[in-house]
Amino acid sequence: MDLEPQETWQVQDSTKLQKYMECQRRYFYEYVLGWQPEQPSIHLEFGSAWHLAMEVLYTQGFSAGSIVDAYEAFETYYRGVFPPEMDAVNNPKIPENVFRGLPQYCALYARDDFTVHHVEVAGSVMVSRDRKLYFLMDVICEGEQGVFSLEHKTSGRFSTSWVAQWRQKTQIGTYSHALYCLFPQPSVFGVVINGFFPATPRFKQDGELYANSRGNDFQRLPVRRSLDSMEGWLQNVNFWLDQMDADFILLDEAREEDHTLNCFHKNTEMCSNYGQCPYLDYCTSWHNPLQHAGAPPVSFVERHWDPRRNMERAGKVVEL
Repeated sequence: MDLEPQETWQVQDSTKLQKYMECQRRYFYEYVLGWQPEQPSIHLEFGSAWHLAMEVLYTQGFSAGSIVDAYEAFETYYRGVFPPEMDAVNNPKIPENVFRGLPQYCALYARDDFTVHHVEVAGSVMVSRDRKLYFLMDVICEGEQGVFSLEHKTSGRFSTSWVAQWRQKTQIGTYSHALYCLFPQPSVFGVVINGFFPATPRFKQDGELYANSRGNDFQRLPVRRSLDSMEGWLQNVNFWLDQMDADFILLDEAREEDHTLNCFHKNTEMCSNYGQCPYLDYCTSWHNPLQHAGAPPVSFVERHWDPRRNMERAGKVVEL
């Protein structure tokens, strides 16, 4: 192999594993070569900023002062990435909707009857004798139903497809697995997806809302995994990690002069899911990307994601 191995190749979390399951060639570009789009993603950055606001609320509690602090945390991060001039393009994922959304969120969930045990829990959990997955859970809570992880997610619209995606999501299984390792089995409820769907309402000149106009929406979705289903999740995770290990073995044998790259194969049916894949042009043109791996192409930078960084700023760190 002509690539210099990176330590991060052996450090996996649910995000990296899910990307591998979707398309192994995209995983190769994004996490083996470390090629990341230079332009920030509004979806990722807005979600990160919203997480910071939620972290403030669940650390300080719901009050007028904490709402102000939460918005400041959101705005500081968000404006460090996107200037006001981009709000027209980024709408509805803009500070205006969060400014309205935080008081709405607190009013909607003011009567939550659960105890917050930990905010921002990072760590790793074993999935086999010699394998671990890293994770970052948003809030670990306990109520009448038991212990659960409250996971903040943002999206453009609440829909049946948004609901359906969580039922088999590898990430949800990872959180459930960690909870089962942390707490007695009968007390574990599972994961609750805490959804925020920002939207800017549209008003007529007389102040009346346009028909079908909507504002911010909030939805919570419980996702439970039984112990039987967790056995299936564990088997599936290790199947894909086996596949990944096999790809890295083949990569070690691959050479720049090979006509094609016989590992990290393409899933050609995912190229247009959720918009065009950022690596589509290179997958189409390059049969062996090792011949072009010396430096990232224009509009990309080399940045190797290491899930262990989450442990540096987490409120609690656990290794299970």
